[in-house]
Amino acid sequence: MKAILVPTDGSSTAEKALEVALDLAQQHKAAVTLFHVLLKDKEPDELLRLPELEAAGADVVDTLRKISRAPEPEHTAEELMAGRNLPSRPVGEDLLRRIGEHILKRAQAQAAARGVPVETLELASDRPAEAIVAAARANSADAIVMGSRGLRYIEAISYGSVSQEVCRTANCTCVAVH
Repeated sequence: MKAILVPTDGSSTAEKALEVALDLAQQHKAAVTLFHVLLKDKEPDELLRLPELEAAGADVVDTLRKISRAPEPEHTAEELMAGRNLPSRPVGEDLLRRIGEHILKRAQAQAAARGVPVETLELASDRPAEAIVAAARANSADAIVMGSRGLRYIEAISYGSVSQEVCRTANCTCVAVH
């Protein structure tokens, strides 16, 4: 095992998956690629619960709080039919990028503290599972280590989780950490 892809959304299971990936990387002297898909389908309240979000900047937290308190926008029938994950109060892509950078920096700091070499990637995508599998392929990953559940547990029960889809479609070893 020479290359491990670690997709992270900042959730508690993603944090556990990072620890497992770092253990594997140390055992096999493998490089770790951290990967983040922008959290386009998340509500501001969900994003506000991310660990140490204040480190991303006070303006990030303030903006999320303002969006969270704003009235829900009305969606057209076409918008509602187009995607099951349509947030009621969408967060702008610039803000999502800053949050993603924060998540990756936290994960990178954890890896550095353990002496594990890291690359970071970020990709905007509406389909996280496809983006993760494509990143694994592009980076010749021998393994994908990810959390079994992201920020939306209830949705995973209803529609299936990203980790299930990744494990089903990836051409490398997949580890879903609980």
